[in-house]
Amino acid sequence: MEWQEVLEILTHQLKPVLKKKVKREDELMSILWNDQNMKKLVYLWLEDHYDRKECKSISKAQIFKKMGNKEFQEKNYIKSIELYTKCALYAPVNSCELAVAIANRSASLFYLNRYHDCIKDIELATKLNYPKELQYKLYLRAAQCYLKLGKQQLAKETLSKIQKMIHDSDYIAPSMKGSIEKKINNITFAESFQQNIVQNFVQDIDDLLKLKSHITFEENTNFPNASVAIDRIYNQELGRHVIANKSIKKGDILFLEKPVSFVVLSHDTYNRCPHCNCQNADIPVPCTTCLNTFYCNEYCSTKAWSLYHCWECPGNQMKLWEEIGIGHLALKVLLTCSTMTDEIKFNEIQNLVTNFDKLSMDELTVYGVTAVMLTIYLLKYTNFFQSSNLEDCLKKKFPNNSLNTSFNILTTNDKQLYVSSLLLRYILQLIVNGHAITKSNTLLRKNDSSMKQQDIIATGIYPSASMMNHSCDPNIINIFVGQYLIVRASRDIGQSEEIFNCYGPHYRHMTTEDRQKILKSHYCFTCKCKACTLPKLQYFTERFNAAKCLKCNGPVCNIKDSIYCLDCGDKSQIYSPNKIIQAKEIFEAAQVSVDLGKTKEALNKLKKCLHIRRTVLYEYNEDITDTLILMGEIYKTMGQWIDSITCFENILATVREKFGSSSIELLNQLNDLTDICLIYLEKKLNINTNTYKKILQKTQNYLNQLEEITNFNYGSWNKVYEEIKQKQKKIDYYMQNLNE
Repeated sequence: MEWQEVLEILTHQLKPVLKKKVKREDELMSILWNDQNMKKLVYLWLEDHYDRKECKSISKAQIFKKMGNKEFQEKNYIKSIELYTKCALYAPVNSCELAVAIANRSASLFYLNRYHDCIKDIELATKLNYPKELQYKLYLRAAQCYLKLGKQQLAKETLSKIQKMIHDSDYIAPSMKGSIEKKINNITFAESFQQNIVQNFVQDIDDLLKLKSHITFEENTNFPNASVAIDRIYNQELGRHVIANKSIKKGDILFLEKPVSFVVLSHDTYNRCPHCNCQNADIPVPCTTCLNTFYCNEYCSTKAWSLYHCWECPGNQMKLWEEIGIGHLALKVLLTCSTMTDEIKFNEIQNLVTNFDKLSMDELTVYGVTAVMLTIYLLKYTNFFQSSNLEDCLKKKFPNNSLNTSFNILTTNDKQLYVSSLLLRYILQLIVNGHAITKSNTLLRKNDSSMKQQDIIATGIYPSASMMNHSCDPNIINIFVGQYLIVRASRDIGQSEEIFNCYGPHYRHMTTEDRQKILKSHYCFTCKCKACTLPKLQYFTERFNAAKCLKCNGPVCNIKDSIYCLDCGDKSQIYSPNKIIQAKEIFEAAQVSVDLGKTKEALNKLKKCLHIRRTVLYEYNEDITDTLILMGEIYKTMGQWIDSITCFENILATVREKFGSSSIELLNQLNDLTDICLIYLEKKLNINTNTYKKILQKTQNYLNQLEEITNFNYGSWNKVYEEIKQKQKKIDYYMQNLNE
């Protein structure tokens, strides 16, 4: 049975018990803990998942090891790395297979000339108790890596270790001494030949180190993780919110914050490290206990285990977390808070709003039952209650014993009530304060829609950044570097002006009506921002599906059964959909022609469609954009680069109008356009034509715009920015050739 089904059953069963509105988390939890039928069903659900849990398997590990060995022998080193990683994944902790898998993987890395990665795996294999009598092989390989990297002193130190091992019978059998000394001598002899070799290797720079070298950020001593340019204040009308204490320029950094906790979404658990949110390479370090947790390195694996994963891990084996959504993050927040030593940071999260008094009893019941389930999980399947002194690790961290007055956690029942009440509080806080963490190191590719949002890869909690109130037209943007959140001003902000975030519904992406519904149901407030109240912005998205006004060429829309122009207000014109329907039919016929490979026929239809649409539709109507995109793609497949460039240029104005001149959508459109321009410039043999010179100059201008927008949205520290700079180098080269 799915957890959602359990919740539906229990919400219905508990209605008679929860007739009256409760006032506090512990009051609700006390009622729930006293319901024996509820607890029985939760216990059964957890037991069913435990019975079906996935465990490590030596037999599976051995199968993958054999497969990896076969690929290694055939010199398919990349495939062997994948198989050795799977072997390590299934190998039980302390088993020989685990250390051998990592050691074998290091051999594959060595033959791929990935010497830094090879050394990392050698160090990890040694820590995992690789057989003593075979460790000399790893040290010999490590010494060779150091020599390849020009690190002769480290190579000598490593060879010295092997010399000591030779004389220790616990490590090396006497009969092996001679052959090992010969191998050492061979490496030492080869040293002079290796020392001058320059290894073509670029090591990844840690995201945060790269970030700190590019930004200026002075922290506010009274507002953790926030800039000195902003303050957190309170009033009755707005609650806690953030204002500028001086003038702020577009691009200024307002927050630089590490989350209290975050969870990687289920579709990205292999690709993302659950401790630092950095992208895993092809040699992740798997958890030694569960089968679906991969870390970017051994440090993250060790830290995660001690801080929270030792209690979270059984739930991974039971596949609980993919079923319970925000409940997983709430549990991780509890576990992180229990091991946290920074009491200021601890209390920053405790004081976030919950909207407890604004939620229905059905909603509170759902979240309360989830909190009970998580508490029972900790009680039955982990040693959290045995290993954690709740008095020290949680209760004493609250100032003046706040939030603890109802609890005496000396008894088992009170401990359970206390923990489940905290879990409920965290669930409610995360619902209204959680941040979607997006992938911020790749551009959208050609096959992606230009309207597509950045991929959400994780959800986290950033207490300081959560102090910002919502606006559907925010004056900040969020950038993620690994797990770190950077908040930047998206425009100039005056002194005493409020700093606004967007909680999801943005006026450029969603109608006012839809935004209001989402904000009311999810965040329990009616938005009164400028985008929701100013007539000019109230029907913003409707403009891009509008007809053309016969008087001012503005957008004519059907708003609440009234047809009028949003710009001039004219209501006299008669709205006829016939031409619009005709154009749609021609466009669909053109798509069929494309599918059949009849590109010329498709182009003729699209030209006719475009003419009709430009005649009857508002200039920024998305149907015109769709027509131009399809035409541009067809011209590109035909090698008619100038026509393709013209089509994509004609799209830019609409993208700017809808998404803004600094938007990611415009960035992606410019990126696609410059790609086509570069293809034309690379293929053109005669560089002295006026057309060539014109396209070259245009491309340079577009790339300058692209660089500015990329720096704003991603930062100069980001890989995306580096990609744009590489394009600019090509243009500089073409410019130089033109001038010679």
